[in-house]
Amino acid sequence: MTLIKAPEPQGYALFGPEPKFPDFPYAEWNARINKVRKLMKENKIDLLMLTSEKNCRYFTGFTTGHWIAPSIQPLVALIPSVGEPVLIAGELFRGTVESQSWIRDIRGQADPHEIKSHRELPKEIAATIKEMGFGKANIALEKGWLGHMWIPRPLNDIETLMRELPEAKFVDGDKVIWGCRMIKSSLEIDRLKKAATILTQGQAAIVEEYRPGMTETDVGKIMMHSLVENGMDWVQSSNIACGADKEGMLDTLATFDAQIHKGDYLWIDVVACHKGYWADMARIFNVGPVPEDFKKIYEVLWKAFDSAVEVVRPGIKAKEVWETVARIEKEAGFPPLEVVGHSIGLDIHEPPYLSPSSETILEPGMTFELEPALLKGLRRLGGGGVFHYEDLIIITERGCEVVRGLRRDIIEVTHPYT
Repeated sequence: MTLIKAPEPQGYALFGPEPKFPDFPYAEWNARINKVRKLMKENKIDLLMLTSEKNCRYFTGFTTGHWIAPSIQPLVALIPSVGEPVLIAGELFRGTVESQSWIRDIRGQADPHEIKSHRELPKEIAATIKEMGFGKANIALEKGWLGHMWIPRPLNDIETLMRELPEAKFVDGDKVIWGCRMIKSSLEIDRLKKAATILTQGQAAIVEEYRPGMTETDVGKIMMHSLVENGMDWVQSSNIACGADKEGMLDTLATFDAQIHKGDYLWIDVVACHKGYWADMARIFNVGPVPEDFKKIYEVLWKAFDSAVEVVRPGIKAKEVWETVARIEKEAGFPPLEVVGHSIGLDIHEPPYLSPSSETILEPGMTFELEPALLKGLRRLGGGGVFHYEDLIIITERGCEVVRGLRRDIIEVTHPYT
C-alpha cells in the first residue's frame, strides 16, 4: 500500500489553507513547534515521531474519539527539526485533521480498519521518514525516563518500524516533549481554570441536592449531570467513596449502590475534562454534624496546604514542597504520604510530582494539584477516616496563584435524625 497525499498544489481537500475548527490559534501552535524544535536541536534530535493521543493533540491540534479503539492508529505526527511537519492518518480522518490542525502535509492510509493495514502502517511510516530525508537520522520516540511516555502500538509494529530504518538511531523523546508540556501557556491555564470552576460547580451540586436515602450511585449521578451541563467535554467518575461500606476502596467509580448512613462521609475526588484539560480537586462532605476532633485534624491539613503555598516559587525543587507538607504532618503525628501533589494538564497526572525524590526545578507556568491528605484509620473500625483537600496552583514569576474550589471546611450534608 502507499499513502494517499493531499491534492496538489493546494495541499488540502476539504477545509482550505486554514483549519475551520482549530483546537488552538496559529500563534499557539507556532510557539509550540518553535519551542520543541529548539529543544530538539539542543538534544541533537533530527525528527520527533508522535503516536499517542495527548502528544498528538498538543503538537497538532488533532482530536478524535477513535483513540479509544486500540486497533486503529488515528494519527502519526512527524516533526523535523528543520522543514515542514508531516501527518499520517487513516484517510477517513482526512477531513477531521484538516479541520483541526495547522499542518497541511497530510498523508492518508487507505482502509485503516483492515488488519493488513495495521501491519503495513509501520512500513509506510518508515517510507515517509526516508522520503523526508531522515532515514539515517536521530529519531526521537515517545520513550524515556521522564514520566508517562509510551507508543500505543503492538510491539511487533514497533519492531517492524525499527527494522525498516536500520540506519536510524532511535532516542528518547521525553525531555523535548515534557520540556514543552510542563510549562503551560496562558491558553492552557485558562482551560485549567475553567475546568476547575466547572468541577467546583459539580461539588456544590452534591451539597445542594444530596438527600437522605441516596446511595453512592445517586451522588455520582448528581456530580456527572452537573459537570456535563456546565461544559465538561468528557467525564470520568474517578474516586467517589460514599459510606462506611466503601471505606478502604480507592478509585472504584460510583457504580456501587453503597448505602450512606448517619455519621458517614462522602469522599469526592472526581476528575473531569474541559477542552482537553483536566481538573482534579478533592473535598470531604460529612453526613450530619462534623465532630470537633475531625475539625482539629482538618486544621493540620489546612496548615500544611497554606505552608506549601508560602514556599512555592520559581527556583525551588519540587521535593521542597513535599518536605514542607511532610514536616507539618509529622509534627502533628501523621505519617506523610508518598506525594502531596502532581502536575496537571492534558493528562491528569503529569511530571513533575511533588514527592520526596523530585529534583525538578519549579518554573513559571507549571501547574499542580496540591493535595495534602491524612489517613486516621477507617471510621467503621473506630478510626477517624480520610482527610483530603486538593486545589489547583499555578506557578507565577514570584510565587504561585491558588485557584480556590469549594470552601475548604468539612461541609455538612443533611441526614434525618431519630
